[in-house]
Amino acid sequence: MMKTTKGDQPFYKRNLPHWQPDNAILFITARLDGSLPKVKIEELKERMAAERLLLRNKGLTKEELSKALSQNYNLYFGKFDKLLDGNTKGPHWLKEEKIANIWINALKHFDGDRYQVICSTVMSNHVHFVFYKLKYSLAKIMHSLKSYTGTASNKTLNRTGFKFWQYESFDRMIRDAEELQYRINYVLNNPVKAGFVNHWKEWDYNYIHPEFLKYVDA
Repeated sequence: MMKTTKGDQPFYKRNLPHWQPDNAILFITARLDGSLPKVKIEELKERMAAERLLLRNKGLTKEELSKALSQNYNLYFGKFDKLLDGNTKGPHWLKEEKIANIWINALKHFDGDRYQVICSTVMSNHVHFVFYKLKYSLAKIMHSLKSYTGTASNKTLNRTGFKFWQYESFDRMIRDAEELQYRINYVLNNPVKAGFVNHWKEWDYNYIHPEFLKYVDA
């Protein structure tokens, strides 16, 4: 498996980060099972790993390398997310209002108790959100969210014996205020980039905690 620095997880790594400092702010992406062909994910992972290795061998300063790796990460995550937004063949259960609301209500249920949600969005085949102040491990929280929403969604859809969520989730620890602003705007503008609305406020499934509105670009 590709090696990474702390907080910089590869696409859909099976082991959620063991290094979870207190008050860590985390950017999470979860997608529906079968939403992308495995070969596409592997291609992106391999290309990303090769380019990151080249960057590490260029003799850059610590600051230059950190910046270059961050840019590389954003580039490849953008490619991955674009594949999700443009894929028409996989499942798109979350485009149904009842299913989207199962996820939204579950995420909100423990907001302010087990964690605090900063922002979130729901797309047709994946979700993005940023949260912090986790009272339990990320693995436990994600298992709880996926287990409940997967079971409830499959029941609503009259599906039995099928997975709902892809087992792996994608996670990244946000390092500073600049990255936090970038991630918040990334989440809220995902529906805009996908061509569903003209402004993030028009998307019914967008959420931003009022305390963090100052980070949202006009």
